[in-house]
Amino acid sequence: MKIALIVFLSLSLVFATKFSSKYHTTAELNEELESLSRSCSFLSLSNASENPQIKEVSINRNQNKKYRAYILFGEHPRELISPESGIHFLNDLCYEKNDQKNKQILDDFELRLILNANPVSRQKVEGGEYCLRENENGVDINRNYDAHWEKVQDDVRQVTSGPNPFSEPETRAVRDSLKAFNPDIFLTVHSGTLGMFTPHAYSTDAAEHNEDKMMDILNDISGKYCPSCDVGVASQAIGYLAPGSCVDYAYDELKIRYSFAFEIYHGSINLEEQLKSRQHSSFLQLTGQEQQTKNRKFQHNNNHSCFLQTSSKYDMSKEECFDYFNPDSSQYDWYVQNWTEAYQEMLLKLVQEEQS
Repeated sequence: MKIALIVFLSLSLVFATKFSSKYHTTAELNEELESLSRSCSFLSLSNASENPQIKEVSINRNQNKKYRAYILFGEHPRELISPESGIHFLNDLCYEKNDQKNKQILDDFELRLILNANPVSRQKVEGGEYCLRENENGVDINRNYDAHWEKVQDDVRQVTSGPNPFSEPETRAVRDSLKAFNPDIFLTVHSGTLGMFTPHAYSTDAAEHNEDKMMDILNDISGKYCPSCDVGVASQAIGYLAPGSCVDYAYDELKIRYSFAFEIYHGSINLEEQLKSRQHSSFLQLTGQEQQTKNRKFQHNNNHSCFLQTSSKYDMSKEECFDYFNPDSSQYDWYVQNWTEAYQEMLLKLVQEEQS
């Protein structure tokens, strides 16, 4: 009994240490958002949902803004790096507002962000349930949108779709927020692989409208910030159909012309490989060979993407799950900075595409 207790306490300490090294708790995320709202006159907070409480961030410095951007973080609670990249992006906008990129974004865009879209399960992850993908009702909220929805009951792979579309308070909150805001661009951020995807997830069909411009944006970003990323139609990249996703809902139902899903971390690809890929990409750009890589075949380096969970939640230990979906403290700073720059580039590239 004593040995079992010692083992339990040791594991709990490992998990707590791993989580607290860099990552925010839900309470800390909310505190930082409150602090930002006091420091930045152009940033305000509201609740997209009261129960569970889902905070929505609004950024609007220029009343004559031309574009609206919506970014969704934290749909799957185990993907802690997603909200971490979001809070870093917000800090950069607020405290580096005179940076040329940020200045242009603040001049051209009104933004809405949800940083923690699955707060109840997120707190369970903070307590050590590092493999948890679903919400408090056992539903994968990225299968619960009314976009080519199909009923799926798969508790082992954690891809249960719920009894009907928008059965979950989290997806209803995002739906209502998106409809009220009516953005020009939508992005959802995940981890578990490296990829930058366009619609569709429910079928192998590419987006009917604006696909070329969306791909121009993704090819530009991937070359600079994620050369290891699979880029293109979501279902083709993951090799599987995923009905009921938010990216298809944004594109097909709300007609948001630029709709993307980013996967920003893959536990089996270390930072050294990422840096080598970026150096190689820079070499290709300098030598004019980059275009040859843009239409590359998908590597299918993912098996835990936001769309598909091909293996059981019992395949990995809790600690293995944390490491698979989230960089450790030695890599954390690089990832949040890299993806902050990628989000900035995405927005600036949209302006270029619209003006071309």
